[in-house]
Amino acid sequence: MIRVALIEDNLSYMKAMQALVGTRPDMLLVYTSENLLEPGALFHARPDVVMLDIDLPGINGIEGVKLIKEKMPQTGVFMLTVFEDEDKIFSSIKAGADGYLLKKDAPEKITEAITTVYNGESIMNGKIARKMLDYFNRAENSRNKELEQFHLTRRETEILNHLISGKSYKQIAEECTISIQTLFSHTKNIYNKLNIHSRAEIAARFR
Repeated sequence: MIRVALIEDNLSYMKAMQALVGTRPDMLLVYTSENLLEPGALFHARPDVVMLDIDLPGINGIEGVKLIKEKMPQTGVFMLTVFEDEDKIFSSIKAGADGYLLKKDAPEKITEAITTVYNGESIMNGKIARKMLDYFNRAENSRNKELEQFHLTRRETEILNHLISGKSYKQIAEECTISIQTLFSHTKNIYNKLNIHSRAEIAARFR
């Protein structure tokens, strides 16, 4: 039985979600609230999955994700909102959300999201996923343009992008089909050209 919580300040939509979850024999709605102003009751309910609106009074949903993940790191949280703008999408994901759906998504998509997040996976509306892909492609193209001034080779640019993404040296070596020693040689050249001395500086510079 999947224990579900819903934080939603639109009462008519809350009732619709209560009815939806109620149709599923494998799900139990253990908590509902219009806000996160008294989160203790939510924590006490011990939900497996939380459906969270963004535009909430007091503590908004993005702040709410951080709060929930700090207290209940194993609990899955996905946003269920009307907002489609990139700022809210990426702020939610950065805050720790495991998924992002729109209220206009089909009811089956929402119940699928509950199961998916419960199983430790992420879920997104197709339109949101497309926005994320476009965003990352734009960010990488912009970064590559910025890096042209440092005269990195194609291989060095490839490795730098892997470093920025946080991959381990072992992962990068495998993906680039090179030895660790060769990777370290490329990394040293990258550091020299960018006048940096550590991966921490890379993270700070290109975050």
